[in-house]
Amino acid sequence: MYVGVDGGGTNTDAAIISESGEILARLSGGPTNPHSVSTEQAISELQRVLEQLFNLISDLSTNCEGICLGMSGVDTIQERQLITEAVNNYMKSRNRHASEGFPVWVVSEGEIALMASLGHTHGVLCISGTGSIVYGFTQKGERYRAGGWGHLLGDEGSGYRIGQRALQVVMQSYDGVLLPTCLTPLLLKNLSLRDISELKTRVYQTDWGKTETASIARLAIEAAELGDEAARALIIDEASQLADTAKALIARHPEFASTPVVLSGSMFRYATLFRNTFIQKLSGYYGELDFVYREDAPAPAVGAAQLARKRRSLNESF
Repeated sequence: MYVGVDGGGTNTDAAIISESGEILARLSGGPTNPHSVSTEQAISELQRVLEQLFNLISDLSTNCEGICLGMSGVDTIQERQLITEAVNNYMKSRNRHASEGFPVWVVSEGEIALMASLGHTHGVLCISGTGSIVYGFTQKGERYRAGGWGHLLGDEGSGYRIGQRALQVVMQSYDGVLLPTCLTPLLLKNLSLRDISELKTRVYQTDWGKTETASIARLAIEAAELGDEAARALIIDEASQLADTAKALIARHPEFASTPVVLSGSMFRYATLFRNTFIQKLSGYYGELDFVYREDAPAPAVGAAQLARKRRSLNESF
């Protein structure tokens, strides 16, 4: 069997597949992005997810032939080595492999999402979830990225940015700067507030963080679907900004102008207005792009497990 992990800033998805590609087990856990939580918390949660995942397999005599982890926020060699060491230590403690030579691959979230959607790891990938980033991988293995600088430095077109702007729109509407918006009653109901002025106390409490802000994006999506102009405007603007980020990445290598562009993440999945705006804007820059959005695509965690199987069969180094 082969294990795949999709580690993110909000949750972590993990999967086990068989040699034939059958999904044997799947589950989700908490965040494992070391920039969303501490490194110690990320590693602890990753090990907990692996433990629960293996506990779902009744036939423990089946050998685990490799683990591939697509980890958001794990970019440097040192960070990848740290995750690799943590997974190896866990596997040793569980006696699941020989002490030497067990394959663990730590790759980008982009590679596992491309693998899940395309069956290979070259192309352009645009992710819009809690955060946002654009990846480009050439057929020769060259890697490029744009965006992904976190909620303080970037993350245009992300759930966080849309959630944050939705909160600001509500307060501007309350002050009379903007017209009334249906975001206000949606937010009051969602947060169980009596008056919107209570929002200040709620969001500045110590337990309000990135995840809570990003969750407000779904209210913006709902408001936009109801025809709310303020919600529609901010979603269109954020989708356009992410398209500009993708444009900048595509310009960095000639291969990307005619390569598949895979759309991944909750904003593309749940917000039709966001997805259509992004495609329209980027198509205006590059008219020959082939956009790939598959609702039936395997989850990135399954793509990670597929990549582990592929790399194991090719005897790639790890």
